[in-house]
This record gives sequence, structure tokens and C-alpha cells, in this order.
Amino acid sequence: MKKKVLSFIICIITVVLISPATGQESDQDMESYFFSAIRANQQESYITFGGGLGTSDPLVFEAKVAPYFLLRTSDDAQWGATLSPTIIIRMYAEESFPVRTPSYMPHLTFYRKLGTGEHRLLQYVFLTLAHHSNGQEDPFYSEDGSINTLSGDFSTNYIELGAFFNKRVVPFANTTEYFKTSLEYHFDYYRSAELQEQYGFLRWHNSFRVFRSINSFKSFEFKKSAHLMTTLNTGWIFGELNEAGTLDFNQRFNASLTLAYRPSVLRDVGFFINFYTGKDYYNIHFSQRLSVIRAGIQTFTTR
Repeated sequence: MKKKVLSFIICIITVVLISPATGQESDQDMESYFFSAIRANQQESYITFGGGLGTSDPLVFEAKVAPYFLLRTSDDAQWGATLSPTIIIRMYAEESFPVRTPSYMPHLTFYRKLGTGEHRLLQYVFLTLAHHSNGQEDPFYSEDGSINTLSGDFSTNYIELGAFFNKRVVPFANTTEYFKTSLEYHFDYYRSAELQEQYGFLRWHNSFRVFRSINSFKSFEFKKSAHLMTTLNTGWIFGELNEAGTLDFNQRFNASLTLAYRPSVLRDVGFFINFYTGKDYYNIHFSQRLSVIRAGIQTFTTR
């Protein structure tokens, strides 16, 4: 059992570290600002050190594996698409170190460039078709009436429509900012019937991300600069949500703040610390609320 656990951990770490290579090119300087901005819109793969501090269950780690495939007809195309088979897993710090009901979150996103193409004002709109499930088939509820978080079936499908642009906001040199806003709607197609009135099928997301380059120390003579990344995500859940009031901030508001640092000696991987508060995003655990601080390593979607 210990050998299997060790092999599993090594496998996950390896996949997380190499996954972004699928969507990156050897010479990003030759890439258009449109597709560079698309890359900045992607999710980072990560693995945490334990479960963090807060209300989460005791974990060995949480990992997101989010490789993506960029689809385009030419370097200067006005349209683009990405395909990602994103998976989130949690290994629990219990006997045999179980991994329960992973989140399978494959999605296909289409992008349409807007504006003149000048990189400081670049804008595009996007449409995402996504699925979220946990690969289980047992009843949604346990015999005592509680949600069966061990093996209960969870499944939903949704579309997300939004806009993405970058514009100088932070008054520092070597800084690039990105802002994204979108609406997510979960439609009734192969959706778990039990989610009615307690999941919230309409959601509003906002994301503000700042990348900043830092010159390397001269004594080390590194050729590449280190990078800092700050990401603030907010969300609001509309619709029926366990009888929560329309303005019930505690039940409907989600927020995440991530500070990440990539040393100049590393090309694609950095270290991060994250604070998250809101509904649990881990499939059938959606009714629980988290307030957690955790740290780990992550990939960088831009260089």
C-alpha cells in the first residue's frame, strides 16, 4: 500500500510539473498578443502542501491537473479555442490515504478577438462549454438524509460567457494586468436532479490578475527575471440556494486571493500561498463552506 501511495504521489507531481508544456511554444516572443492573452486566461496546475489552515478536511495534498491544448489556424488568427481535461483531486490524511470522488472538469473554450489588437488594450470575448462530475453512481443522499460525499453521484453541465482584457492599472514598471468577467449558467442536461434548489445555477465570476517582472540579482547573473503574480477572484451565486436570501453574503459570495512567486532559476514553476473563502468547489462537497489558507507549488501560464 505504501508503495502504491508513493507511486501515485510521484505520478501526480510529475503530471502537474509537465502539464503546461502542451500549450506553450519555444519562442513566445513570436506569438501574437491575442494568443498570449489567451494563455494568461488559463488555469494553473498546482499541488498543495497538506490541506492548509482553516476549515478543510485533513489532506495529504490537493492537486489540480489542468493541461490545455491551444487550437488555432494561424499565428495572427482572430479566432481561437482551447481544450482542457482538468481534474482536481484531494488525498485525505486517513488510513490508506484515500482519494475520494475526484472532480472531472473537462471544458472547451472559444475566443474571438475584439479591438485594434494593440496589446495594452487587447480585448476578446469567450464562450466555454464545460462539464463537472465526480465519476460516482451511488445515491446522492445517504440513508440518514445527508449528502453522500463518499460515493454519491454528482454531475452538472454549464456554459460560461465572458470578456477578457488587459489595461495598465497598477502604477509599477514591468507590470501587466488582466481582468476577466463572466456569467456561468448550469443547464438541465444530464444534471443531478438533487441539485435543484440548493446549488445555484447562475454564477457571476470576476478575476483580476497582475504579473510583474523583477530583475535578477546581479551577483547571481541569471538571464531571466523572476516573476510575481497576484490573482484576486470573486464570485456571486444567484438562484435558489438552500433557502439563502437574495443578499445572503455568507452563502452566496466566494473569494480567492493568490500570491505566487517564480524564481528566475525556474521556467514554468513557482510557489504560491492562497486564501479562499466560499462554497466548496470540490463536486458533491458543494454545500460545505471553506475558509482556508494553503501553500504549494504551481505552474505559470505566462512566462
